[in-house]
This record gives sequence, structure tokens and C-alpha cells, in this order.
Amino acid sequence: MRAATLANFVMHFSDARSRNPIFIAVVIIALAFSWLAFEIPKGILSSSGDEMLTAERSREMLLLGRSEVHFNLAPSFQKPPLQYWLTSFTLARLENRALAVRIWPWFYGIVTAIAVAWLAFILEPNRLWVVALSVAIVISCPLFATEASRGLLDTGLAFFATLAIGFAHLARKRPVCWAGVAVACWLGSLQKIPIPFLLWLFILAVRSISATDRKQLKSTSLFVSILSAILAMAIWPVTQLLRHDVPLQELYHEEVVDWLGPENLGANPYLEIPYRLITTSACGFFLLLAPLTILIWRKGGFSRPASEISIICLALMAFETVFGFRHVRYIESIIPAMCLLLAMVLHRLLERGRALQVAACTLMAVLVLAGLSQAKLQLDYRRRKDFSDEKRVAEELGTLQKEGVRTILIKAIKVGSDLHFASFYLFHGNLRFPVTKYTVDEIRQSPPSPPIMGVCVARDFPAVQAVYPNAKMQFTRAQFIIWSVDDSRAGALTLVKRTRSTCHEKI
Repeated sequence: MRAATLANFVMHFSDARSRNPIFIAVVIIALAFSWLAFEIPKGILSSSGDEMLTAERSREMLLLGRSEVHFNLAPSFQKPPLQYWLTSFTLARLENRALAVRIWPWFYGIVTAIAVAWLAFILEPNRLWVVALSVAIVISCPLFATEASRGLLDTGLAFFATLAIGFAHLARKRPVCWAGVAVACWLGSLQKIPIPFLLWLFILAVRSISATDRKQLKSTSLFVSILSAILAMAIWPVTQLLRHDVPLQELYHEEVVDWLGPENLGANPYLEIPYRLITTSACGFFLLLAPLTILIWRKGGFSRPASEISIICLALMAFETVFGFRHVRYIESIIPAMCLLLAMVLHRLLERGRALQVAACTLMAVLVLAGLSQAKLQLDYRRRKDFSDEKRVAEELGTLQKEGVRTILIKAIKVGSDLHFASFYLFHGNLRFPVTKYTVDEIRQSPPSPPIMGVCVARDFPAVQAVYPNAKMQFTRAQFIIWSVDDSRAGALTLVKRTRSTCHEKI
């Protein structure tokens, strides 16, 4: 099958008319990712908590080794290690730390665009303009372009999901290709979460309904591939469980329970995914419309694989909506496949009458231009704030931090206000010891014992002085203050606590 596919590609490429769409696809990929290559080194790493988590977990791999993931200098069980391994490699070799963290999503973006072109070719070998259309749409999709320029894990997951879909299609005629699906699922589970394996289950469920496809599922290669994928995906979590004796329910507790709970993403509207897809992406509405169109447009002549991909995309969106994954980034893994479906629909319109051809060309031009403009605006928006003062404070904290002195950050309860995330200070300060987050109320109610070094904004420093009268300013910049409390006051502080407790008991 692989040889036949390659021969088919060579045969098409030998025709000058067939070379044009493939050449255009290559040019689009080269131009788009050259532009992103100039964008990713710009600015200070601070655009989101998730990007800073990627940066910090990778930095701590350099400090503590690559055998496990750490955060705040303690073992972390929320995410698998693949991109952290890669990022730790570039952090040790590139001077520009923003580039070192963002280069791997950028690289994943390139190979994902290539994977979309490959998937378009094997699905529509006689309609090669679908290849160019697919690449143009996926690159101009703001959700894909912006995520490919940030240090997040989702673009890599999209690459492995696209590979899994492609190998699952090849397995229709050559069952040995199920092994390719298994490898993609294993790498996807090492990248972030096993979404590719979930898509594989959806594909098997769809094919089990059709009598023709059901026969293809009776394959030893399929059984061996599924078993191998499950065993491979279990290696990392089982290793962590055995090494740290962590209860299984706690392995991804922060990601699945806390982060998706009512205080975080769970507070978003229930239909957050389709709503955000439509409102944050120039082509979002049409991405939702494309799979539905393929399923109901009987005169469009769409193949059974196209209908299958449409069903699994809709099934994943429904699954994530039902189970409370209320962030549009959770569907980035299928954005490339949905862009391919939209390209197939537009290509069918180009094969119709003159009016539909004009409409399809106009829509395509609007989507691409609007998408690229929106992506540029979003990239500029994330860099609009100047965090150089706080970065300088983090760097100074790194030079002042000492062993045996607790480091704390005092910030408001509201996420994103006042101070940055703990990961910001850990990463930009190259801290060697962990930090602890406190609110002003927590400091008042249960102050930690000296010696202490802390960071707060000027507004909260009087509250610090009320608890620690001998608090000294060590460094100030803009609204930020680094302060410290010596151990010499520990006895006095303990006496004050005891006095307050005695008075309270007498009352």
C-alpha cells in the first residue's frame, strides 16, 4: 500500500497541472512558518500560565533530570514528558529562552500542515487542489496559527491525532498500518492526553456499524496494535505510580478534577467549545458546518472515509462538551481534520456552476485573509503588555534566594491579577528552591515562620509589615517589592502568637 501510494503521488506529480496545487501547498507552508519563525522569539514568556508551566517543567528537567516531570522542584503528575524532554534540549542550547520554548510547537505546526496535506492526498488523490486548500485553511485558522507559536502541548497533540487518522485510513486496505495508529496514540499520550486513542475507538465504532468495514476489523494486526498501544501508553503512568507510590486517582487529579471543576474551566458556559470556536476563529462557523454538510449532502459525492472523519470530529466535540472540557483548546487535536473537511466541501463547490465557483473562491479568500489578520492581532495582543519590570524582579529574587529561607508570593485570589504565576518567578528567576503562594488573608491568619523572603505589590506591603514588623525591603521595581524577615524575630513572633492565643482562650 505504501509503495502504491508513493507511485500514485509520483504519477500525479509528473503531470504539470497536478504539480501546481502541491507546489502551492509547499509555498504556503514555507511562507506561513517563516512568518511565525520571526514571531516566536518576540516578547517575554508570560502569555499564559500553561506556556509558563511548559517552560518551567522543562527548566526543572535540566536541574533535576529527565526521568520524571517536576514543578516547583517537586514531582509533578499532571502532564507526560515528551515536549518537556524536547524543550529541555533547546533550553540548554539556545540563548533566546522564548525561542527555545516555542520552537517545538512551531515545528509541530510544520509537520502537522504536512500531515494534513498527506491526509488530503490519500483521501482525494484525484482532487489535488484539496491538498492546497487544506493547507491554506489550517494555517490561516487563528486557533492553529496562534497555538503553533506558543509553548503549549496542543499542536503536538494535533499532529499525532492527524497521523492516527491517516494511518487508520491506510489500514482499510493494508491492516499492518494499524501499527502506525498505535505509535501515533502512544506518542500522543506522551505529549498530553490520549486523544488519538479516543479517536481510534470512535473510528472502530463507526466501522463496526458498516457490514463492509466490519469485516476489516477481524484482523490480527488490529488486535496486536490495540494491545501494543495500551501497553505502551501505560508505561509512563505505571512507572510514576511505582516510583512515587501515588494513588491512581491522584495521577491527573489537578488536570481532570481541579482544572475542569466549578472554580476553573467548569465556570465557563456549558457550550463553551462550539461558542468559542465560532467567536474566536474567522472560519470557526464553517469548521462546524463542514462535517454536517458532508454527512447530509448526498449529491456531493463524498467518500465513506470523509463521512467517517466527520463523525469522529463531531463525536469528540460532543464527548468533550458532555464531560465538561470547557476550553476550545481541547479540540485543537481535530482542527486539522476539520480544516480538511472544509477544504473538501469548498472543492465540491468549485466543481459546480459558475455562481457556486465564485462564491467558493470569495469565501476561501475571505477566510484566509481574515484568519491570518486575526492570528496576527492575537499574537500582538499577547505581547502588548510590558512584563520587563516583573521579569527583573524575578531575576533579582533568584540572586537573593538562599537555602533554608522560605520564598513566598503574595497575590490576590483572582487569577492573573497583581503578581504573575509562580511558574513565572521560578523560570525567569532560575530559582533553586520552591516558592509558596499566599493571599493577604492567608498571611494574616496563618503567617509562616521566619526566615522568609517574599514578593508582593506595594499595595500589600503594609499588610506584610503588620504581621512582620521587621520586614525589610530588599529590592523594588515599579510596583513590585522583594522583602525579607530575619530569623532573629522568630522568637518574638512566636511570643506574639502565644499571647494572642492566651487572650483568645481567656475571652
